[in-house]
Amino acid sequence: MNIFNTLEQESFDSPPVFSSAERINFFFAPLMFSDLMESMRTPTNKVCFIVAAGYFKARRRFFGRQFRQADIEFVAAQIGVKSCDVHPTAYSYETFARHQRLILNHFGCSPFDDIAKSFTVNEIRMMVRVQFRPKLVLLEVIELLTNRKIALPSYNTLADLVVAAINSYQQELGAIINARLTESQRSKLDSLLQKHVKTGNDESRRYSITFLKKPFQSTKPSKIKVNLTDLETLLAFYLDLRPIIDLLAL
Repeated sequence: MNIFNTLEQESFDSPPVFSSAERINFFFAPLMFSDLMESMRTPTNKVCFIVAAGYFKARRRFFGRQFRQADIEFVAAQIGVKSCDVHPTAYSYETFARHQRLILNHFGCSPFDDIAKSFTVNEIRMMVRVQFRPKLVLLEVIELLTNRKIALPSYNTLADLVVAAINSYQQELGAIINARLTESQRSKLDSLLQKHVKTGNDESRRYSITFLKKPFQSTKPSKIKVNLTDLETLLAFYLDLRPIIDLLAL
């Protein structure tokens, strides 16, 4: 299931694109990180640390070791190093992981660890049960984690959790239906997918369920009578299926 389209996925998993004014706002390093940077010896570590912190400040997530060249050049100039001395490929995973902890601590945020994942799974499960659309669930989770000051994981991580919750809930509903639905009720439901003519016009052949969903708007007695008959049909279905409907708790 593709909850976000391709462009939305790429946007979520890519570093933000800053304007000149935004760079000044998000990469204002000297005041924020002067103490932390004292232990960083190489220009690469210093610049990549500040850029990663700026990205996190803007989007509340880390983007691996992805850095935009314009941001590297801006930060390098700001702290007085040459951009040609900054080599993101030399920014080791271990150093980046250590810097992530420093950045999280600086902004008072928590990592997306097992505790955060368990919390997210429970929240998604509740949203799915009230029939939220997948995209709305994903957007709500992103906002919830941001408000809770929890670092956002990748799109795939969140999307997989949403899809897993939807599949689990559908299986739960399916199990209830399979266990509770009688053969008579199954036959009645199947009849809703049989085509017939509601009026004398052969072009009006539709599934029974389609006619039940679209009552006549006319105030003619004949049309009102047909609508009442349809409502009686729906009522009979509802009363017969009500025990199962209550169990499904939709």
